[in-house]
Amino acid sequence: MLYNYVKIAWRNLLKYKLFSFINIVGLSLAIPSALMALIQIVNYYEYDNFHRDSDRIVRVITDEKTNDGTITNWASSPIPLGAYISANLAGLDKTTTLVRDLGWVLSSGIKTKNIKAIYCERSFFDLFTFPLAKGTYAIEPNTIVLSDETAQWYFKDANPVGQILDHPTYGSFKVVGVLQPFNQQKTQFRADVFVPIASYSTYKNKETNWSDLKAHTFLKVPEGTAIAKINEQLAAMSANVNTLIDGSTGTKLHFKAQALADISPARDVLENDPYVQDVRSIYLNFAFQLLIILLASLNYINLTLARSMNRSREVGVRKVAGATRIQLVFQFLTESVLVSYIALGIGLVLLWLIKRYVAISWLTWEIDHTGYLILLFFIFNLLLGIAAGVSPSLILSSFQPVTVLKGTVLPAGFGKIGFRKSLIIAQFTVALAYLFFIGHAYHQLSYMANDNENYRRENILNIALSNSRYKPFAKEINSLKEVQQTGYTSRSFGNKPAQASLKKTKNETANTAWYYAADHNFISNMGLTIIAGKNLPVSHAEEESPFILVNQKAVEKLRLGSEQEAVGKMVIVNDTLSATITGVIANFCHYDYEHEPEPVIFQYKPSLFNVMCLRTTPVDDRHLLESRIKEVWGKYNPRQDVNLSWLDTDMYERYYPYDFMQLMGMQSMVIFVIAILGLIGILTYSLEKRRKEISIRKTIGATTFEIIKLMSTDFIKLLAIATIVATPIGVAIGLYMNSYMKFNDGLSYLSMCLLLLLVISVSLGAVWYFSWVAARANPATTLKAE
Repeated sequence: MLYNYVKIAWRNLLKYKLFSFINIVGLSLAIPSALMALIQIVNYYEYDNFHRDSDRIVRVITDEKTNDGTITNWASSPIPLGAYISANLAGLDKTTTLVRDLGWVLSSGIKTKNIKAIYCERSFFDLFTFPLAKGTYAIEPNTIVLSDETAQWYFKDANPVGQILDHPTYGSFKVVGVLQPFNQQKTQFRADVFVPIASYSTYKNKETNWSDLKAHTFLKVPEGTAIAKINEQLAAMSANVNTLIDGSTGTKLHFKAQALADISPARDVLENDPYVQDVRSIYLNFAFQLLIILLASLNYINLTLARSMNRSREVGVRKVAGATRIQLVFQFLTESVLVSYIALGIGLVLLWLIKRYVAISWLTWEIDHTGYLILLFFIFNLLLGIAAGVSPSLILSSFQPVTVLKGTVLPAGFGKIGFRKSLIIAQFTVALAYLFFIGHAYHQLSYMANDNENYRRENILNIALSNSRYKPFAKEINSLKEVQQTGYTSRSFGNKPAQASLKKTKNETANTAWYYAADHNFISNMGLTIIAGKNLPVSHAEEESPFILVNQKAVEKLRLGSEQEAVGKMVIVNDTLSATITGVIANFCHYDYEHEPEPVIFQYKPSLFNVMCLRTTPVDDRHLLESRIKEVWGKYNPRQDVNLSWLDTDMYERYYPYDFMQLMGMQSMVIFVIAILGLIGILTYSLEKRRKEISIRKTIGATTFEIIKLMSTDFIKLLAIATIVATPIGVAIGLYMNSYMKFNDGLSYLSMCLLLLLVISVSLGAVWYFSWVAARANPATTLKAE
């Protein structure tokens, strides 16, 4: 019986090729997003399963109870707890404590990056499997271990061990090790750098206390130890710990053990539990991914019902021949399930292409239980096919043989046609709004990635200076014919610089300003606009200069009058230096497009020079110039690799997420195609319903053009309404996005017009094509059938 259902379903797919093609394409385009969400769900259940003896590792979580009876559940615990447990809990193999800090910033001088840091003990690497690729683990103060991705980002092919990275607050850090590559998406320990935990209290200027629940404590218990037994010991220990807490806080702590495998996905929401999703959030996110599937399924329903007139005779004949309604329902469900599985095959191919060519930061493709994942895919697709086909199957199977054979049945549908028209308007409004969002995002990201208005990026090569003995190297570099001018700075633009205090007199409140140590040539290389006064004086001295350049915002903050009036005035820098303003530069975006202009200071101070900035002629072969510079570098620094990069390339890589834009572009196209399919569905429905009218009009002399015009008028109105609704939404989206970007290139109305023209052109093309097909039908054949 099932074989016959499948055979008949396959024949129907071949018989109605256009409808089958549209249904399969719509579902196959929508399926990959849902499959990616399923992959992520499976991944959540596989967190941290790659560590040795992971079944013996537990985390200590905390219930915090206040005097008013409020209980807060924490994934973290007090910093001293690990050492206390190690000293008072017998039989443990190891304990370790870590503290996460997601707000770090590190700079190599050329590149600056927001960093996820973990303060940890040496025992962390004994408990968890993060092996080294190079160097050693960090133990001494101001040393760090980098992840492989972070080392590549800062130093590319150069050896990171021994290199220095600077924190704007905590000073310089020496890289002593690099970890082997690990999948950041399969662990809660996502970090770019690992820092000795002994430094935490020093950097944060905090004394260790029991009420500060910032740490995560992990224990490795003997094999076969039950969680219940650990909880008994921790409960007894909680009473002792509460005597150590400052009584004025009115807080009581209760500690519990949680198996490593039970951390993700979380059954309950816990405070301070980064990168761990709770079950409710996971399935809520999955529900959002199903919205695209829902749109495709609605289109399937529309198209199936639109051809219900063609299937009505089949239903009538089969019922007369003895088929029951349940048999017809199973037949139509078999067709929808077959369509869904064909779409699944195409969707899997699309998923493979996405995996191969598009990087998705939130998704890991490395799944351990592949068999379960495949089974999940097939079960999901079975449910999808049933969900998409249940409504059409119930409606089609309800046709009565007498009505069908008399020819009085009407095309099936949900109530009035207004519902369908509303669906088309909603689909196209969503598609246009999403396309406008993509257009605005592309416009702004492209502006940030290629901006040469705020400062010059083209033909700028930055070289990190390893020591103060750079002048012989610089002299030889200047002799290269491609090098036009050499300048120096403490930070290249695009990186967060140091801060300094700036005020007009010693007794007034200081203003915070961004500070660059720079020379005359660096200002010239960057093409900064000096609107009053002149550039920094040319100097080759080793001492700092008492002259500074400031921007317009600094003049405004210090209330120095006009830019011209500010030139020559004395100001106080860092409460110690009385500096003279030699010139004022126009406000510009030197590191962050999201922030308003803030005061900026440039001062000649060679002791802080970390970057050599070369302005070159346009170079066809950049690798050839880099190799020459590396040869010269090797003469003066034989034990250290050169760290250099082109400014325009760095800025493009930083600001333009190519793979992410690819994914967003594909999603917008999927939504657009699904909207077109919805249009075709309602168009086919209408033409099917009005085919007798079309034939009569042709018989009495109507031309093909007149019929096309008549049939397409309603749909042109639908597109016009969607355009009218979506256009202000698109403008609002652009204005809202620009409100977060203080340095922007405005709204791209041209992009909006081009995208709107694309949508309208394709949509009208579909409307006119199907109207033309209907208008070209032979009236004699149609009326004879009627």
